Amino acid sequence: MRLRNDPKAKKELFNSPYLIKNFPYKISKNTIIELGMGKGKMITQFALLNPNKKYLGIEKYATVAHKAMKKANKNKLNNFYIICQDIKNINNLIRGKTKIIWLTFPDPWPKKKHAKRRLTHINFINLYKNILLKNGLIKIKTDNDKFFNWTLKHLKENNIKIQNITKNFHNSIYSKENIMTDYENKWFLKNKKINYLEIKF
Repeated sequence: MRLRNDPKAKKELFNSPYLIKNFPYKISKNTIIELGMGKGKMITQFALLNPNKKYLGIEKYATVAHKAMKKANKNKLNNFYIICQDIKNINNLIRGKTKIIWLTFPDPWPKKKHAKRRLTHINFINLYKNILLKNGLIKIKTDNDKFFNWTLKHLKENNIKIQNITKNFHNSIYSKENIMTDYENKWFLKNKKINYLEIKF
C-alpha cells in the first residue's frame, strides 16, 4: 500500500480500542489473522459477517492501518483488532495458535537480491508455522504471476505442503465465501486472474 502519510493517523490509531498495545497478544484457534491487511476491507467484512470469531489484522504502516480502524469504527466491530508492527517480529507479538492465516497481495519484491523479503520466503513461513495449529492453513492470494510461480517453486524446494492451488481463483471452488480486498477488486474489474494457494501444516 502506498498512501500519503497522514500525521494524525498514528495518534488516532494509538487511542483506538482496536489497537493492540501490550505484547505478546494471546490468540485462540478461532482468531483469524491477516498479514499485511492493508486498508482492511477484507478482514473487517469477515469480522462483520462472523461476529462469533475474532479477527486480527497485522499492518506495518500506521497510515494504512488507520483506514482499517475507521472501517471497524463505522461497523462498530467488537471482534476485530490491529497490530501495527513489522511481520518479521510476529513470534514476539503473538502467543497461541490459530487455524487460519491470510496473506493477501504481498509485495512481490521482484529483484532477485530481495528474495528474502518476500513474505512467502521459507524464513517467514517458519515464523507463521509457529502460530499455526496442526492442520492449520496459510491462505495466499496474489495477482503477481512471477511472484506466485516463484513461491510455488520455493515452497516445493523447502518441502512445504501445498494443499490447494489455482491460477484462476474467482472461478474456482475456493472463492465461494471470498471477500475482496480493495487491491483485488481493482484487478478483478480489469479481468486479471488471481492466483491462490493454501499451505497446510
